[in-house]
Amino acid sequence: MPLESLLALVEKLRKRIDAYGDRLHKSESLTRYALIDPLLRELGWDTENPDLVIPEYKTDDGWTDYALLSDGKPIMMVEAKKLRTPLQGKVIRQGIGYCQEQGTLYFSITDGRLWKIYETHRPVPVDEKRVVEFDLKDQSAAEVCLNVLTLWELRLSGHIATGQIPVVGPTPNQPDSPPPPTSQPTPPSLDEREWRPLSELNRRPNDPSPAEIQFPDDSAISIKSWKSLLVEVAKWLEKNKLLTKDHCPIKIPGEEWRTTKYIANTKEVHSNGTSFRAPTQVGSFYIEQYSGKALACAIRVIERVGQDPAQFKVRFSPA
Repeated sequence: MPLESLLALVEKLRKRIDAYGDRLHKSESLTRYALIDPLLRELGWDTENPDLVIPEYKTDDGWTDYALLSDGKPIMMVEAKKLRTPLQGKVIRQGIGYCQEQGTLYFSITDGRLWKIYETHRPVPVDEKRVVEFDLKDQSAAEVCLNVLTLWELRLSGHIATGQIPVVGPTPNQPDSPPPPTSQPTPPSLDEREWRPLSELNRRPNDPSPAEIQFPDDSAISIKSWKSLLVEVAKWLEKNKLLTKDHCPIKIPGEEWRTTKYIANTKEVHSNGTSFRAPTQVGSFYIEQYSGKALACAIRVIERVGQDPAQFKVRFSPA
């Protein structure tokens, strides 16, 4: 699968979301036809081949929209929703439960734009079972492709290498697979004592917290957590007059159409009137401190003011 082909498809799907979003929001079947099926096919999951994909797959406890097969057995169940459907709560717990009872390794839920993939048998709380999450619209096309390739990796090897960003490369069973592109090298492990641009990070459960952050002016400070990374980024931007109250409110990335939560606002409240749970005042506005999404939120704030996340760097062990 050429990476160029995947990139072209991602761009096409983004345009479809823009052009037909209201219609897709009203129809799960149209969302599947226009957004989900093309992506699965591009990644080697031929939706017309019953040896690979069975739609409307019946389990002992109900039905799932897709079963992705490996050696004749489901390796991932996929729950499809119409565009803009909230992907949270009971439906995720229920889907993971089905997979656990069936012995299926992975569960995915998607509205065609946002995809969440869970390792069902991982012995951790539900939120920490999530190993991949990507948004076709909210992330750059290149970042989407890197995350999307986890589904291609599953097709080739029967598993997802959690904690790593997949890259295009040959495998023992796929001698004709394209070589890794020089522009997308495999990132080094997080314990190396070197500065890592925020744009290269793909935070996953159980990753260590960063120890230092370096700003575009080469100044650096120690930090203790992902939450403090978000706050310090906002403080630096405000100090340099790049981030002001005029940029507020700033919503959580990937959930603009359904979320009521802000990263930054001039008041300590979200759009639905609920108070910030852990606000920090920065200049004339407030930052809500998030943990699980702190990295994505920091990148969103940086991009919101027209700066490059690659110029903000962290390292995980002080020199």
